[in-house]
Amino acid sequence: MKERLVASARAQVFFTSLAVALLLSIAHGGGDAAESRPVGWDKTLKAAETEGEVTVYVVDYPRLTVSHFQKAFPKIKLNQVDGPSGPALTSRLMAERRAGKYQADLYIAGQGTHVSILYPAKALAPMPPAFILPEVKDESKWFKGKHRFVDPETRHSFVFQGHRGLYISTNSQEAKAEEIKSWWDLINPKWKGKIIGYDPTIAGVARNVLWYLYRNKALGPEFIGKLYGDMQLTLSRDHRQLVDWLATGKAAVCVPCDDAELASAREQRLPVESATHTLKEGDYIAGGQGVISMIAPAPHPHAAQIFLNWFLSREGQSLFQEQSVKAGQRNANSRRIDIPKDVIAPEYRLRDDAVFWENGPNVDQETAEATKLLKTILAKRP
Repeated sequence: MKERLVASARAQVFFTSLAVALLLSIAHGGGDAAESRPVGWDKTLKAAETEGEVTVYVVDYPRLTVSHFQKAFPKIKLNQVDGPSGPALTSRLMAERRAGKYQADLYIAGQGTHVSILYPAKALAPMPPAFILPEVKDESKWFKGKHRFVDPETRHSFVFQGHRGLYISTNSQEAKAEEIKSWWDLINPKWKGKIIGYDPTIAGVARNVLWYLYRNKALGPEFIGKLYGDMQLTLSRDHRQLVDWLATGKAAVCVPCDDAELASAREQRLPVESATHTLKEGDYIAGGQGVISMIAPAPHPHAAQIFLNWFLSREGQSLFQEQSVKAGQRNANSRRIDIPKDVIAPEYRLRDDAVFWENGPNVDQETAEATKLLKTILAKRP
């Protein structure tokens, strides 16, 4: 109950702050987005106002929606449909479609359900034609100078968020995080039986880590065998339990532990730390719940375009970052590079000069292969 109250309070702070920011933006002429609106914007806006509303399906986090969007565009009502997870929300959306009810205009969640469910069902519309604002079309404004899409055709599911994944944490009295320069450093007899981690066989961050280890040519199946097999890594599905084991010294290393639980432990001055530097094998860039798609057919296609362009504009992404951090999401880094990053903790910011890995449209197949390998390794353990 306490956790729900805290989450509710954070969401309320987020919504209120964002509403004020939007109103101030409108009072000054709509900010950057207003200054760069092409002629097509006004025509689309007029059609959107005739439609009168836009419906965004979003997973869990208030940071991924603009709840007071209608205060910036008073003639367009925003309907926000929340879901606890991608699979749960996608199940609802697909059930509605089977019943002939097309309610969603846009969908915001993690990569998985966009690629594995909505794309094969031909439920997504191409996004580049919907980009109206020059600053949204301009790929130079985004990380590595390009738009990032994760669907097989690279035009349906747009990734607007990206942060460095910090996946190795230690008990600072048992192991110094800064001394870990490579993933292979974990394969050390002194840590056998003292490494823990979240179960990668279920959806979540740990599964992303497993994919990274599997696909990284410097690591691969050999490393996975040694880490999860030879080192006798202990798995749990309880984030809090893992950090408790780490903080009390029952474990020396965690791969991975939950960011929020680690932050809470540090606030209590418990001896936990994370490896924030780039390891020899390169960074993994996580997208979190930061993937947006347009649903096809959309009941309010013009209003969907207005929301999409505003949200991906410099103004929209700046607010996304600022208000997300205020709501407790320290790693909510936008892939736009032309906005201030002061609010993002340095360790989560993307580094243009670093070697990095990002999953793509084949991630489901690759993850399935990695999971099968892991289960075989675990089954052979004594």
